[in-house]
Amino acid sequence: MLYLAIDNSLQDCNSLPTGDVCDTELVQDYKKLSSKNNVSQNKNKRKLLTQPSKPRVLIYSREIGEELESEMEPRWNLIATTKVGEHSYIALVTLGGKLAKLSIKLRLNVPTTPSPVAAPETSKVSTEEKPDMYYTLANMSCPRCAVGCGNLNNTLLVCGGYDRIECLRSVEQYIPESNKWSPLKPMRQGRGRFQIAILGDKVYAIGGSNGTTELDTVEMLDLNVGKWIDLPRLPLARSNPGVCDLDNLIYCIGGWNGQVGIKQCDVFDPKTNMWTSISSLNVGRYQAGVASYNNLVYAVGGCDAWNCLNSVEIYDPKINIWTMSKPLITARRGCGVTVFDNKLYVVGGSDGSHTLNSTEIYDKETKTWEVGPSMIVPRANVEVAVVGDRLYAVGGFSGKSFLNTIEYLDLTTNEWTNFIPNRDVDPTPTENGTSS
Repeated sequence: MLYLAIDNSLQDCNSLPTGDVCDTELVQDYKKLSSKNNVSQNKNKRKLLTQPSKPRVLIYSREIGEELESEMEPRWNLIATTKVGEHSYIALVTLGGKLAKLSIKLRLNVPTTPSPVAAPETSKVSTEEKPDMYYTLANMSCPRCAVGCGNLNNTLLVCGGYDRIECLRSVEQYIPESNKWSPLKPMRQGRGRFQIAILGDKVYAIGGSNGTTELDTVEMLDLNVGKWIDLPRLPLARSNPGVCDLDNLIYCIGGWNGQVGIKQCDVFDPKTNMWTSISSLNVGRYQAGVASYNNLVYAVGGCDAWNCLNSVEIYDPKINIWTMSKPLITARRGCGVTVFDNKLYVVGGSDGSHTLNSTEIYDKETKTWEVGPSMIVPRANVEVAVVGDRLYAVGGFSGKSFLNTIEYLDLTTNEWTNFIPNRDVDPTPTENGTSS
C-alpha cells in the first residue's frame, strides 16, 4: 500500500507515523500484515519504497552470441495499466520522480514473406522491417461541449460550444492531412447546445443557447463571402435541437424551450429562405441525436424533461409522419448520431447518471441495434462527423471535465483511437501532434 508524499514520491504506508491523521484503521491493518510478512521473509527489509536497487539489464549480441550484463538506474517505472481497446492501453508511470500518464498503441508489423528460393541470409534481412510510426491527433484550441460539427470540404469543422464559462463564438477547422487546427471567421453570436448543417460551401448554425436564454436565431457562413450572415429566425426558440439535412432541406427536430422537451419540428428551404413546420414528434425530446438515413430522418434517444430516452422515431417526408422504431439498447441523451460505412452509428452520451463511451449500430435489415466498439474517453454532449474513412468524435464532457480532444473510429481495426499513422500526415512538424 502506497501513498503520495508532498515531494510527489511514492512511499510505503509503513512509513506513516503512528497517530498521524492518515494512520487510519486500513493503514494500521496493512502495517500489521506487512510486519508479519517481513518477519517471515526478511527482517531487515527497508520500510520505504524506493527505486529498485541496481536492476540488471541483459544485452545480447547476435554476432558473438555473448551475454553481457550492465547496471543502470531506471528513469521511469510502471505502476498500473488499463486496457481501453484491443490494442490500446493507458498506463500510470513515474517519470523523473513524478506521476505521468502514458498512452500506448500496439501495432504488429507483419514480416514480408521471404521468397522460397532466397538464400537464408537474404530471407533474414527481408523480414526485418522498420516499425510503423504514429502521431497523436492534435487538440482543439479550447475545451468544447455541445458544439456544432460537420464535414466541410473533407475537413472537420467545429463551431461554438460551451466551455463551462461561456458559450463560444469561435470556429476552427481540422485538416487531417496536416493534423492541424486553423481558425475561421467567428459566428455573429456565442452559441452552445446547438447543431449545424452543411450544404455545399454554406454552413448553417441553428438555434441553441447563449448561456442564459434559448435562441431562435439562425446564421450562415458562406465561404465565398467569408462571413456569417443572419437568416430568418426559427418559428420557436430552442436549445439542444437535432439538426440534419435531407434532399437539400434542413430539418430542426425537437429541442428544449426552457421548460420541457418539445415535439415541434421545422424544415428550412434555402431556395425560398423560409421555415415551415412539419408533423410533430410523438415524444417531446431534447439532446436527441438526429441524422438522415435511407431518405428518412431518425430522432434517437434524448430527454423528455426528467428521463433519458431509449426510444427512436423515424420521419418519412413523403407522408409527413413520425413512427416509433426499435428502441436503443441503452437510454442516452447528448449522443452523436451519423451515418458511417452505410450504417447508423450512435456514439456516447449520458444515461442520466454516467457519461458513456459505448456506441450502438443500427442494422437496417433486421431493424435492430447492436453494440459497437467503445470510445477511449466517455463523452456526453458529443458531436460526430465523418471525414474520409474516419468517424470523428469531437469534444464533449467526460463526466469530470470538458474536453478539447478528438478521436476517430478506424474501420481497419474497428477501434477508436487518437493515433494517426505518419504516412497520413504531412511530415512538417505540428504544434500539437507528437510522434509516438
